[in-house]
Amino acid sequence: MGDAKPVVVLWLLVLVSALSVAFVSHLCRQKYAQLTELEREANQLQVDYGKYLLEHSAWGSLQRVETMATVRLNMRSPQAQEILIIKRQ
Repeated sequence: MGDAKPVVVLWLLVLVSALSVAFVSHLCRQKYAQLTELEREANQLQVDYGKYLLEHSAWGSLQRVETMATVRLNMRSPQAQEILIIKRQ
């Protein structure tokens, strides 16, 4: 019966090793799911940023600014005789 102790220890080590492998596999699946979610979020942020850039360029276009100044503020470009040039000496 003196040989039974090393066998029991080996079986316990095998059991602990198996449980460790299962636990680490579970952690890997969790981390992979988190990574996938973060990648999905990053892709959505890229799409939103592209939309933002398009909207920004549309709202800031010179033609839109001129149209808004003319329609909403009744502004117009000055006539040649309305322009004064001031020279500094």
